[in-house]
Amino acid sequence: MASKLKHNVLEDQTKMNNLSTESCSLLADEETSKEEIQTLKSLLQESLKKRYEDTLKAPNGIPLKMYVSNRTHLDGQMVHEMRELERPYNEDIKDENVINYDDLLKPHSSTDGHIHTIMMRGISGSGKSTAVTKFVFDWAHGRTHQHIDFVFPLHLCELNILYDKKFSLMQLLDLLFPKLLKPETLEQSQILFILDGLGEFRFPLNFKCTKTCADSMTPVSVGCMLVNLLKGNLLPSAQILVTSRLKDAGLTPPEHIQKVVELHGFDDLQWEEHIRSELYDQTIAVRATVHVKSSRTLYIMRSLPFFCQMASTVLEELFSNSYNTNPPLTLTEMFTHFLLIQMKRHVEKSAKSSTEEILKLGELAWHMLEKDTLTFMEKDQRETSTDPLLPVKLSKDWPMFFRKENLMGLGKMYRFTHPCVQEFLAALYVAVHYETSKGNVMSFTLAEKAQKLLSPTEVPIDMHRKAVDRALRSKTGQLDIFLLFLLGISAGPSNKLLSCFFQNTSLQVRTEEVVKNILQKVKAKPLFEISVNLSRCLEELDVALPVDNNPGPIKFQIDDDVHVTPSEWSNIATTLLTSEDTSLIFDVRKYANVDEAIMRLLPVIKISRVLRLDRVTNLSWALIASTLRSPANRIREIDIEKKALIYLNLEQLSIGMRSPNCKVEILSLQKMESLESCQKLASALCSSSCHLQELDLSRCCERSEDQALKHLSKAFRHPNFKVTVLRLEFYSVEEETLSALFSAFQKNPSHLRELELRVLMPLNQNFRELFSLLADPRFRLETLRIVHPR
Repeated sequence: MASKLKHNVLEDQTKMNNLSTESCSLLADEETSKEEIQTLKSLLQESLKKRYEDTLKAPNGIPLKMYVSNRTHLDGQMVHEMRELERPYNEDIKDENVINYDDLLKPHSSTDGHIHTIMMRGISGSGKSTAVTKFVFDWAHGRTHQHIDFVFPLHLCELNILYDKKFSLMQLLDLLFPKLLKPETLEQSQILFILDGLGEFRFPLNFKCTKTCADSMTPVSVGCMLVNLLKGNLLPSAQILVTSRLKDAGLTPPEHIQKVVELHGFDDLQWEEHIRSELYDQTIAVRATVHVKSSRTLYIMRSLPFFCQMASTVLEELFSNSYNTNPPLTLTEMFTHFLLIQMKRHVEKSAKSSTEEILKLGELAWHMLEKDTLTFMEKDQRETSTDPLLPVKLSKDWPMFFRKENLMGLGKMYRFTHPCVQEFLAALYVAVHYETSKGNVMSFTLAEKAQKLLSPTEVPIDMHRKAVDRALRSKTGQLDIFLLFLLGISAGPSNKLLSCFFQNTSLQVRTEEVVKNILQKVKAKPLFEISVNLSRCLEELDVALPVDNNPGPIKFQIDDDVHVTPSEWSNIATTLLTSEDTSLIFDVRKYANVDEAIMRLLPVIKISRVLRLDRVTNLSWALIASTLRSPANRIREIDIEKKALIYLNLEQLSIGMRSPNCKVEILSLQKMESLESCQKLASALCSSSCHLQELDLSRCCERSEDQALKHLSKAFRHPNFKVTVLRLEFYSVEEETLSALFSAFQKNPSHLRELELRVLMPLNQNFRELFSLLADPRFRLETLRIVHPR
């Protein structure tokens, strides 16, 4: 028995020794693995530093803000990009939703569990690729997200070149990042894939029918690989950051996205900062910013970094030289001047005319625009019978428009520097080469071609009608900017500037016919149900669009009244912006069309100290709220006249006043009929960021205001309520309500210095509570005024 027990003990001890040896071996292997991963991580970081070191330059040096999106209604839908470009004017972008780059991969307060896929979306040119570059650059330098072992940025436009090949995930990574990983390293590491440019991958991502692939060593098509990565079938422990234009965001089903962030480009301070940093002469920089603010069309574009870069180039050239031409007021004019400057520099460098090359570039732009892609590949070269040497020459001669992309030995690819560049060059090509009988540019159907042969019509008008119809059929606004440029080039002020392109054509446009056609489209339905771009097309032609001044949905009308043109609005804005009056009062009563005045003169409103509102509709309230949220605004006083209260939108006003950027100190209301309105106002008054010092409600209530005063009393007792001057008016309130009001003063007594009460009811015992407050040393009232008619 003892012998058997001894044998068992020895056997157990042997097993334990073996286990100990195995554990030590595993720990040693684990340490070796960690060291190996760290070594490979350092190699990847050095590689990415070299790849991106020349990319992160101005205008990219200014970090773009990212917002956690709460617009779940966009998921799975097609989005109209032109409307999104104007969104900062008329929709809430909350400052509290701004997130740091450090927190990009972390769960948001509204998100539970592990974040597998994050979508970064925004309109074309809003800075998504710039943000990705900053993210990778910071990781490569060891600044952020060091818990991630490997970051693999995959530019989806580059992967198009592999459309007919099959790769395993390991083979693809080895192709793009040679000799870096082994399969076992891939499984043991914390990895982030960045899929940049979802919509630029030309081949469909079929999330329903694509076969499942869970093995990183199994060769599949690139499309199948991307779908399985996004679904979490392939390397489920990895995280994925995918960037997408808003109009392409629906390509990925919302159930595969755990977090969405949006970019809106530069904010009000950043675009001015960029222009100042780009221009050596600060006098010219000031003139440039005032000029951009004076034109609504240009001001809308200010958020896009590329536009700011172009505007800096154009306005510096025009303001620093004695040109006899007026500075550009429309988008077409801005791009026209930019093109002419580049052509001038090309001639100075090569002593050769450049119009032929620009039109060849425009032809490529048009073909790529029809395919809805910025990139030009060898496949496109074969399909369009393009000379193989042409893209090489164009990318070398016109790098500001067209660039060669390095595909790391995978092949050649070229791309336009920005969608607007592509659309402008395409519009120029179409305007010069359009032939009504052949339809070789605007792609007529067979029936349309037959009709044109039987009854040919005037070329330019036919071209414009065709372009308008095609643009209106697009749900995503694909041709809206193209249409804008086409009208501006052929019928707007830019036509004379571009005369060198039209010497051998018979293009003659009657602007009034073009305008008539557009207005007929507008008359048929409300503008926003057709295309928000039509109004901007008229701006390009310097034609005013009449607006019904009513509180309901905004509709556009045609009449014979005289209206202010966009260029006249710009002159008004310039005059006001350059005014030396630092106590500028913006009084909407001076303008017949309040909505249009507020839209056109929004930069003027931002620098005004006093804002007087009258007959303001919901659109204008949204614009005012947007202004109050802007860090550049200087508004200190808002006076809301009685006529404005028919359309009073205290919800929008309250949104603006809750912003930390709101600096309003004086608010005066003449009438407030809703119980609900008081509640929203009270909520704003309780905000920790509220700067209000004087609140005038002395002419506000005409009926029983019990509920209104109850809501206001709650605000008055709140510690964030720091108003020093308060004016109230009573018509008929219950004793309990009045008692609650005076109790609120007692609860929060230290800030009030002046109190005026207009009492249009019998004075009763409750006022004794107020008088007793005067003896309270905490109640530091200096002036008490009670107005009571006899």
